[in-house]
Amino acid sequence: MTKTKETVQSVDRAVDLLYCFSLNKPELTVNDFVNKTGLNRTTVFRLLTSLKEKGLIVKNEEEGVYRLSLAFVGFGQIVAENLDIRKESLPELKKLSSLTNETVSLNVLQSNRRVCVEKVDGSEDIRQFVKLGYPYPLVRGASGKVLLAHCEENVIEEVIQEWKEMNGDEFDSASFLKELQDIRNAGYCLSKNDRVLGAYSISTPIFNMQKELIGGLSISGLAMRLTEEKEEMFISNAINGAKEISKKMGYIS
Repeated sequence: MTKTKETVQSVDRAVDLLYCFSLNKPELTVNDFVNKTGLNRTTVFRLLTSLKEKGLIVKNEEEGVYRLSLAFVGFGQIVAENLDIRKESLPELKKLSSLTNETVSLNVLQSNRRVCVEKVDGSEDIRQFVKLGYPYPLVRGASGKVLLAHCEENVIEEVIQEWKEMNGDEFDSASFLKELQDIRNAGYCLSKNDRVLGAYSISTPIFNMQKELIGGLSISGLAMRLTEEKEEMFISNAINGAKEISKKMGYIS
């Protein structure tokens, strides 16, 4: 945890103790806290007693272990019910659009389509047009593919089947499934001249505290502007941007 001159040492240390808990270690002994924080036993015991009296942790007297109290369930519910992905994403979209001069958008899954729910237009004279609220297909373009890549297998099969029935074109399912696997492994998707001729899109997934996909961030523009240098930089920008939004939505890597 980052320390600043304005922090109160006792509060700082108590919070450090709370951060010792994890999914892998939901119950801890005094020795565990000492080893994790480097604090002496007397200080740890005093802080644990204060946290226990405030109802933030509970102690199993028989086993001598501590765990977080149900108070954190209530805190989590307050946070979860007030998280708005559009609101949390907008500052990052503005930042990325300013960095890249391109259009940056936030897309979500809706009825086997991807829908843009927020965007910041780029400053270039000729820019990629993204329509808010319009249901775009998932099988064309990076913005759709990055969402589909993180869907359940039955959803992916359903989307592919629907695409075949509606378009009647030849579709290499095996190759497409391999592409989705590559997207999951890479952590991003890059498309050029896919859904729109002459356009590119770089898209990255956004996750919530349950590690579930809740959206995707996309940087898009004219393919002719995307040099190798820009491509590398924009991919990094998009990955970091999605990570920041995911963090705001409660995701812990």
